[in-house]
Amino acid sequence: MNGKTDSRAIPEALLQKLSDYLTARVGLHFAKRNWKDLQQKMSAAMTDFGFDRVEEFIESLLSLSPTQNQIEILASHLTVGETYFFRERSAFEILEQSLLPGLIAARRKTEKRLRFWSAGCSTGEEPYSIAILLDRLIPDLKDWKVTILATDINAGALRKAEEGIYSDWSFRDNPPSFKERYFEKADGNHYRLLPGIRKMVAFSYLNLSEDRYPALQNNTNAMDFIFCRNVLMYFAPGQISRAVERFHRSLLDGGCLIVSPVETALLTHSPFVTVRYPDSTFYKKDAQRAKVVQKAADHLEKASIPGPSIPLITAKRHRPEKPSRPVRPAEFKKPKKAKRTPYEEAALLYQNGLYPEAEDRLRKLISNGGRSQESCLLFARVLANQGKLDEARGICEEAALVDKCNASLHYMLATILEEQKEGDAARASLKKALYLDRNFVLAHFALANLSLRSGKMADARKHFGNVAEILSGCKPDDIIPESDGITAGRLAEIIGTFRMQELS
Repeated sequence: MNGKTDSRAIPEALLQKLSDYLTARVGLHFAKRNWKDLQQKMSAAMTDFGFDRVEEFIESLLSLSPTQNQIEILASHLTVGETYFFRERSAFEILEQSLLPGLIAARRKTEKRLRFWSAGCSTGEEPYSIAILLDRLIPDLKDWKVTILATDINAGALRKAEEGIYSDWSFRDNPPSFKERYFEKADGNHYRLLPGIRKMVAFSYLNLSEDRYPALQNNTNAMDFIFCRNVLMYFAPGQISRAVERFHRSLLDGGCLIVSPVETALLTHSPFVTVRYPDSTFYKKDAQRAKVVQKAADHLEKASIPGPSIPLITAKRHRPEKPSRPVRPAEFKKPKKAKRTPYEEAALLYQNGLYPEAEDRLRKLISNGGRSQESCLLFARVLANQGKLDEARGICEEAALVDKCNASLHYMLATILEEQKEGDAARASLKKALYLDRNFVLAHFALANLSLRSGKMADARKHFGNVAEILSGCKPDDIIPESDGITAGRLAEIIGTFRMQELS
């Protein structure tokens, strides 16, 4: 078969089922007007799954719950990975000329720290462009703690990105001096990015429609800037709003989300403040505006009016059905809600991404004598998610001195130390956590990643193996402790495909 199939050969009912399946399972949305293109893409993908008839392939796929590897293969065929260095240059010019100079000057007076996230990074040109921009802007870059996280759903693209080897096509719209300054000749017409720039970027698998963020575990918290360009346009409307809300929570106050020009219409009703520049639009997180929205939500909650999660615009009062018999006044009394403890209130705020509000509650709780290991651990999480790493670290260290046998505290401390680029100290804290709880699966997972980044492949294999062994005794829907909601099945898929392929 040549891989080309007339769209009329596939019943519309089957294409509708396929579209719904891809939205639910992979996070990609194909409207009816794009079904012809969808069928062509599926025709190209079917050989990777061992099929030579596209209709048979689709019917087989619909009967399965896709594995992580299958999702990656589908994503590589269904999304466009077209990119190049400094694509949509106006966004980078705004960063270079308007936003970063002031932020860099302010951070010099406090903590020399910057955090970027390229969400949907494809083969790496975007995050490497960010790294090159910072190299140009900050003469003493070696003294800064810079995080450039790059994530994608396509593990093959991530592996190519980590290699940092590109052809001339990736340099279009850039002057010859750019390639000469930051690349060295590889084989043929390919060029390898210089090691100093490559090391600035950390690549990781992440499914924006499925995985949890912000989360310390995948380093998606306390960002200054998030690039998510030409990604949201593949999502269904409900998935777009959820992703945008999560991005909002992943940013520090004043941080910005950057999407492509064709995606700006998708953020019309977002929680962000729109900041327009010539040829580009940025979306800024404004904590003051968020507080106003939260007050409205609190008012509705006190009035017992069910409403959507923040951002909240309006909520309609539910009209109860007319009773079939007269009702005595006493029957109208609402059952009293159990009053939440201050800790439970803070935990609920944390779960909803309202970190400043959670911080306020916890400070009051601890200052009023409510200090416990439980409250200290939550307080450290809340602070770390806002980028207040030094204070979070101090809370963990002080609490760990009081309770040296608390594995969760040592793990939390290790997470903070890793983010502060103190790998050896993080490794020591993780080993303490495992000494106290040898089945602490996230501690094994963190050690595996640390070993992987340090080039210690034998240690990485050992720890990934420990993770796999522990997960084999869990049900797929079991929530991993300290993971903010990651299931055992999800973690097993991640290590079973992307990470293990890296080690092979």
